Amino acid sequence: MPELQELKTEWDAGRLASIARDLLEFVRNHRADILNYRDAHLKRLRGAKVSDYLAIRMYILQVRSISPQGEIRDQLKEIEQEIWYRGENAGGQVDRQEVAREWCMRHAPGWRDHRVMAIVFVLDKIKDELLVILHGSSAQTG
Repeated sequence: MPELQELKTEWDAGRLASIARDLLEFVRNHRADILNYRDAHLKRLRGAKVSDYLAIRMYILQVRSISPQGEIRDQLKEIEQEIWYRGENAGGQVDRQEVAREWCMRHAPGWRDHRVMAIVFVLDKIKDELLVILHGSSAQTG
């Protein structure tokens, strides 16, 4: 299943709700940074409009993390699933540390890229709420 369709399925099933909560909290906590980021780009682009939505998106793509604790928790959940799966296939105990190291070597970069894509996907779904947080009802939506 293509990644975007997979994200839509996850969204429809409510499995991206934690990312939505993290995004709302992130914008609340980094509101000033996002607005400064937007204004700095306005200067660099010599007055070209950078919408509040685009500023949020660009800022998140720059920092690549909205909740380090949540991301670590979710990675640990993936590693635990891998440990369980390997234990079931091996018919017994596995070296948890070795499985964790292998998971990190094989899957962490792809997991991270998928997570950023999921964040951007959710950002698109809840952009109106994020703009209200950023600027109230007068936020530019472009």
